[in-house]
Amino acid sequence: MSSYGLSLVLAVVACVIGGVLGGLSLARPGSVLGLAGLGAGPDEAAPAPAALAEGRALGGLLILSHATAALFLGYHSSVGAAMAFALAMAWLGAAIGRAASAVIDRARGPLNLGSLVFELLIAATLALPFFNAGRLAARGAGMLV
Repeated sequence: MSSYGLSLVLAVVACVIGGVLGGLSLARPGSVLGLAGLGAGPDEAAPAPAALAEGRALGGLLILSHATAALFLGYHSSVGAAMAFALAMAWLGAAIGRAASAVIDRARGPLNLGSLVFELLIAATLALPFFNAGRLAARGAGMLV
């Protein structure tokens, strides 16, 4: 497999991971918000409806944006590469915000640092097709994609 083909496959895998995170947030926003420390405390019964709505909205955003990028990576790879690059910049922005929080707010827990590494890896993986343009072999014939 060419390095361009491999970068497309890896970017689709990253899109699937982002979509799964969105699905978790959409289906169970309370548990995802609790993992981030934004959910209900031990003395509260459930997160506020506004927090649940925000969690579900974020989940829908993650599912559809990553699904659309994966779709275009498969059907029109140059457009998909640009869409995946835009998602990579969003993940990189989240990582920069998390790094700023680690420095400014001193939020250096293992979950925060692990999430920072995860966000950087997803951003790098999604950006691969954008920087790795080349030929993709389709059924034995060289095809410029």
